Amino acid sequence: MIRAGGRSSAWRQRRRTSPLYFCLVVLSCTAATSGRHPAPIAADARIPVESYFPLTERSQWSYRVQDFVKQLTYQARVRVYGEQYVEALNRYGIAVEERYSSFGPAGPYVLEEQEPILYFRENGYLNRVLLTYQAGRVIAASGSGDTQFLPEILREGASWDSNTQAFRVGDLGFQVSFRHTASIERETIRVPAGAFDNCVRVDTHSTEGPNSGYGPGEELVFYYSDWYAPEVGLVLTRQWDDAQRQRERTRIELIGYAVTPAAPAGADSGTARD
Repeated sequence: MIRAGGRSSAWRQRRRTSPLYFCLVVLSCTAATSGRHPAPIAADARIPVESYFPLTERSQWSYRVQDFVKQLTYQARVRVYGEQYVEALNRYGIAVEERYSSFGPAGPYVLEEQEPILYFRENGYLNRVLLTYQAGRVIAASGSGDTQFLPEILREGASWDSNTQAFRVGDLGFQVSFRHTASIERETIRVPAGAFDNCVRVDTHSTEGPNSGYGPGEELVFYYSDWYAPEVGLVLTRQWDDAQRQRERTRIELIGYAVTPAAPAGADSGTARD
């Protein structure tokens, strides 16, 4: 599933599928829109990451990604394929594919790309590595991925750091550092896919390092908020250019989803091996 992050755009860096596979059991938003509101989460709750970021096999999500700077709209689709062993990494993980296509001001045009990703748990965090195909083999894309993407246990006020590598055409890349803080939301988050209660919000600011901007020594800093809904995953991301959150750069909104229910306790749930 995507996670936001504006490195070149909030979609491509996080960094938030084919048409929804509706024969899956669909966990819809009707609970939030029909007047049945679940009890608020306790302030001291310790929440397993899989309850807010499900990676169950065959789950799918569709997103609308709006780039307000370039005036482009992306359609992003995510699908979970299940457990996979990647020889080049010598590890098991959960294989996910992200696809997106772009639409310009004058209408749609074809610009579809796909990115295979492997999620795995290590040192108390969910991590992810972007993959690529080389000579028929799956290998890690050079310098790409998110270390400490999300903690295995989410709680109010939790803070953590992560980093990734970003690239521009014509350069050797630069490291992007992130500082995250989690909050338990009490408000209802509304997106095209519906209304969602009891979301976890992750606020992030990214520092892209010297020379990441367009002038000598210029450093880019961005600000993000990601909202995750229980048993659904990412439902909303907003990215800003300023700490006051007045100049919005990118917005990611959930427009449809089909999440496979987790396996009963004691069964093989497809959780990534360490």
